[in-house]
Amino acid sequence: MSTTPHLALPLLAAAQAQKHVTHNEALSSLDALVHLAVLERGRTAPPATPAEGDRYLVGPGGSGAFAGHGSEIALFDLGAWRFLSPRPGWRAYVGAENIIVVFDGEQWRDLGHYCRILGNLDRLGIGTTPDDLNRISAKLNAALFAALGVEEGGTGDLRFVLNKAATDNVLSQLYQRGFSGRAETGLIGNDDFTIRVSSDGAEWIDAFHLDGNTGVGTFPQGLSNLPQANLLINSSFRVNQRGFGGGALAEGAYGFDRWKAGPGGCSLTRAADGTMTLIGALDQVVDVAHASALAGAANLAGTALTLSVQDPSGPIPVLIGTKAATIPGGSGRRAVSVVLDGTETGHVTVRLDPPAACSFRNAKLEIGSHATPWTGEPLDREEFHCRRYYQPLPAGGSSLMVLGALGQRVSVNLIDIPLILPTPMRANPTLITSGAAWAGGMPSGNQLAFFNNGNASWTTTSGAVFVTTVVPASPSAATLRLQALGSFSGTAGSVGHLYLGNAAVLALQAEL
Repeated sequence: MSTTPHLALPLLAAAQAQKHVTHNEALSSLDALVHLAVLERGRTAPPATPAEGDRYLVGPGGSGAFAGHGSEIALFDLGAWRFLSPRPGWRAYVGAENIIVVFDGEQWRDLGHYCRILGNLDRLGIGTTPDDLNRISAKLNAALFAALGVEEGGTGDLRFVLNKAATDNVLSQLYQRGFSGRAETGLIGNDDFTIRVSSDGAEWIDAFHLDGNTGVGTFPQGLSNLPQANLLINSSFRVNQRGFGGGALAEGAYGFDRWKAGPGGCSLTRAADGTMTLIGALDQVVDVAHASALAGAANLAGTALTLSVQDPSGPIPVLIGTKAATIPGGSGRRAVSVVLDGTETGHVTVRLDPPAACSFRNAKLEIGSHATPWTGEPLDREEFHCRRYYQPLPAGGSSLMVLGALGQRVSVNLIDIPLILPTPMRANPTLITSGAAWAGGMPSGNQLAFFNNGNASWTTTSGAVFVTTVVPASPSAATLRLQALGSFSGTAGSVGHLYLGNAAVLALQAEL
């Protein structure tokens, strides 16, 4: 018996007896195969109670009546199972999965396997319905875009290209909560890159702006975590021109530069890693001129100030101007903020006053109501700031020091030594000395001596010698005067150098 080439339907033969049997079999096959719809695919065993006309796609490894009929169409017909062999290209609807499958000659595959190109779609929805505005809509929990590798015929790159029609159009990514905008990034009404935020989806605040022509970025609302200027000088306690070795400081006495003991004195030490241990009151007077230069205002009156330290081992009571507060103890940068009164137009005293020994590092006083990270100054710059308030006179050497300027005997009992200060001071300075005694020869310890270059001899005197400065001194220059109660040896007009013993100190001070 011959069959049709595609559906394998039996054909009537010439002079065939009982032609109705062949005809009915062909109709039965047509009924089973045309508009093919099966209950399940991959079925490996017949159901217990099949209904007449039930169809299945048999899976591999079948058993019972399905044995040996993998990938075939099983039809329950007239109380028995018939099996129809599919041809490549046959399609079937699988009711259990609500999908359409296609036979490729070996197995049944999902229709999506053959949809390689979808072009000119009007809308596309994944898990949701698209509309006229949102022509592509997706409702899902995650999305993955992976670059096509070189081994797959790609380049390994992945670039999203977004394009707008004109400069004044919007090209952006909008971030929403409850379908109300909260943040937006992109080219929003111009060709500059902008990041903006909103609390209600209606009012927007520009947080970042990147100029499309210059590439210059600006933060219109400012930044809270960028280090701001530190109004304290020598905040890491590295500069120590007085050679303070740590320990007790009497009230008003300076130790590390710009820091002095407050009421009742204090005890202060510095570890190699910069950790300070303090008990008692330690002050720094913030120069209003220095602060106003950093603040861009005439003074700090009415200004919010924040004082912070790193890793305080306990709470530190503080005073900022007239405002008392407490820095809490704990790890990290710990801070307290105050607002100065409108009458505080002068210098501002900052006091750390822990009642018990407390350790901390890197103090910072800044404008604003929150603490920003501490950053250190280069040591030479920090020392320059300190020398504006206190500086030893420039002397070289160690066990025997020589002042780096020539002196001249201007009269019988006066020797003047003009000095150009390496760092201008904040005000006309005063002279600080160690009360050194005069030596008529090589000085040692706390002694001074003058070597006369004219006759190559040490200058002697018939009485005590006092060291002063010629009035008026200026912030950038001073004249050191050696005045003898009697007279100096040598001749008037002779020049020479002043020598200091290793314990002698001559310094200029313009402290607050």
